[in-house]
Amino acid sequence: MRYYTVHLPRGLTQGGDKESNARQALGSALLVREGFNWGAFFFSILWAIGHGMWLGALAMAALLTLIVGLPEIFALDWASRAVLLIGYLFFCGFNGNDWLRAGLNERGWEISSVIAARDRGHAVMRLARLLNQSEETEPVATAAPQTAPAAPRLDIGPSPGFWS
Repeated sequence: MRYYTVHLPRGLTQGGDKESNARQALGSALLVREGFNWGAFFFSILWAIGHGMWLGALAMAALLTLIVGLPEIFALDWASRAVLLIGYLFFCGFNGNDWLRAGLNERGWEISSVIAARDRGHAVMRLARLLNQSEETEPVATAAPQTAPAAPRLDIGPSPGFWS
């Protein structure tokens, strides 16, 4: 099983009927997979630019310049250079999806849930089923008034871990 975080825009309108709200949420949802990011591993700086993370790309370029320049300054052998470069690539690969989530958060997207699924298509189907269930269930009247309306619960499965 893979885990996907579901990101919805902060300004998602809540007016209208529940079916149109669920359809709008499903149409605008972005899914980001937990785990290793091969695009960030192979194309770190270009991957960051492609996802609109300009400061991240600048930081990656500065770090890569430092990694290439340090062996020249300290006259390291080729094995040390390879270890530094491979370490940089794995660092970008393991942190790529987390950087993508942070970039989405800065651009006005918020994490609404975590879904466990076989692949991206299955995750979209599970999200649609959850949105459909949340539109069919009516809220139970309580004796004490609530200060804020409760959002539908959209998570399925256990919380994601490092090895997902």
